[in-house]
Amino acid sequence: MQHSTISSDTAELPPEAVLARLVDAAMARAASTEGPSTALVRVVPDLVAVGLAGSLTASAGALVALAADAAAPQRGARLWGQGRRAAPRDAALANGFAAHVLDFDDDETELAMAHMSVTLVTAALTLADCLPVPVSGRQLFAALSAGYTVALALGEMVNPAMYRAGWHATATLGPFAGAAACGVLLGLDSGRMATALALAASLSGGVRGAFGGEGKPLQVGQAAASGLLAAQLAQAGFAAPAAALAGPRGFLGLHGASARAFSLTPLPPSGFVVKAFPTCTAIHAAAAALLEAVAEVPAGIPIERIDCSVDPFVPSILLEGLPQSPDEARFNLAYCLARAALDRRLGPDAFRAEALGNAEVTALMARVHVHAALDLPKGPSGVATGARVRVQAGGRDITRSREAAPGSAAAPLSDGQLLDKFALCLEPFCAADVAAKHFAALLELPAASDVMAVLGPLLDLTPLSSPRHSEQPS
Repeated sequence: MQHSTISSDTAELPPEAVLARLVDAAMARAASTEGPSTALVRVVPDLVAVGLAGSLTASAGALVALAADAAAPQRGARLWGQGRRAAPRDAALANGFAAHVLDFDDDETELAMAHMSVTLVTAALTLADCLPVPVSGRQLFAALSAGYTVALALGEMVNPAMYRAGWHATATLGPFAGAAACGVLLGLDSGRMATALALAASLSGGVRGAFGGEGKPLQVGQAAASGLLAAQLAQAGFAAPAAALAGPRGFLGLHGASARAFSLTPLPPSGFVVKAFPTCTAIHAAAAALLEAVAEVPAGIPIERIDCSVDPFVPSILLEGLPQSPDEARFNLAYCLARAALDRRLGPDAFRAEALGNAEVTALMARVHVHAALDLPKGPSGVATGARVRVQAGGRDITRSREAAPGSAAAPLSDGQLLDKFALCLEPFCAADVAAKHFAALLELPAASDVMAVLGPLLDLTPLSSPRHSEQPS
C-alpha cells in the first residue's frame, strides 16, 4: 500500500510549521473530490448500531440521567436511543460512552492504536444533529476524512511509545480527531482549525489503567465531547499556541515524538478492524482461531486443554483472574476463550452479568494456557495482532492460526455479517426487517442531502420493552 509522506525530516521544525502541515493535510483530505470508500461508509451504521446497543446498559442510563434536556431556544442533539435531546456536549459525552461501553466499536491497531470512529464520528454526528442547516453526506464524509487523517498522523508520530507507556490512545487522540471533524462541519478556516487542534491538546487524556471498568468508555465519551468543544471554542475566537500541540512541552513533545513526519494513509487504513466480537481487539484473532478449532470437536467431547500463543505485549493490555464484571470479562483472554469453546460463539450474551461465575467456564479457564510468541507477523505498531491456538479434546490436538482479526482489512466481514451485527445490536429496538431497511438507507448516506433526515429515525428508536437498562442487549 502506497503512502504519501509529509515532511520526512521535520524534527527541527517550529511548532507553527508542524501544526500548519497537519492542518493542511486534514483540510486537503476534506476537500478531496474522491468519494468515501465502501469500507468507510460502513463505519457509520456499525458505530450507530453499537451505540444504540450500549445505550441500554445501566451505566449509560446513569450517565444520561445527569444530562439536562436541551433548553429553548437551543435545539440540542439527540441522546441516542433515549427519545430526547440534550446540550450538544452532554449528548456527545453520553453517545460516545454508549458507543464504547460494549467494546464492540471499530478499532485501528497500527498507527493510531485507537478506536477512532467512536470519538470523531460521534462528535460529528452530534454536531450535525444540532446545526441550523442540514449537513449533506458529502459534507459529513469530508469531515470524517479530516478527523481520521489527524488521528492517524498524530498516532504515527507518538505511537507505539505513547500506548506502551500506558496512555489510552482513543482518549488522547480522540479530542484532536473530533476537533478536526467538527471544524470542517463548522466551516473553520485553516487558522481556526489550527486553533481547534491546539485547544484539543488541553483536553487530551485517558489511561489504560481504566481498562476493565466504566472509566474506559467514560474517557472515550469525554474525548468526543472535548473534540466538539475545541472546535466550538475556536469558532468563538479562542486562541491557543501551536506549542500546545507541537512544542517540547506540548502533546507531541511530552509523548516522546522524536520526529514530526506522518503519512497520508488510505482510509480506512490497513490496521482498521470492524469488530466481530464485543471484546478487546487483542482477543479477536485468538477467539477466531479457537472457534475454528472447536468446530472440529464433536458435540459432547470435553475440551481438555487450550494453549494460546500471542504477542508478548498482549497480556499487558488484558486482565487476568476471574472476571468480576462484564467490563473485566471483555478484557480477559482466558474467559473469552473458555466461553467461546463452550458456547461455540462469542456474542453479547457471554458478557451479561449472569453469565459470569459459570462453574463450567471457570473450570475450563484453569485449563487455558497463554504463551508469548515471537514469530507472529508484526505491523508498524510492533505488536502482532494474530494468534495461534491449540485445542486438546478427545485424544486430538487441533491447531489453528490467524494472522489478523476477523473484520480487519486482511479478513473483512461480509455484507451479510455486517448486517447480522447491525440487526443484533438493534434487536431490542426493532424487528430484523426494519433493521435491514435502516442498514440499507445508511449505506446510501454519502448521497444524502440531509444526513440527519436519514439517521434521525434510527437514533430516535427506543426499546420495545422494559426494563431499559439491562446489562446487555439480547
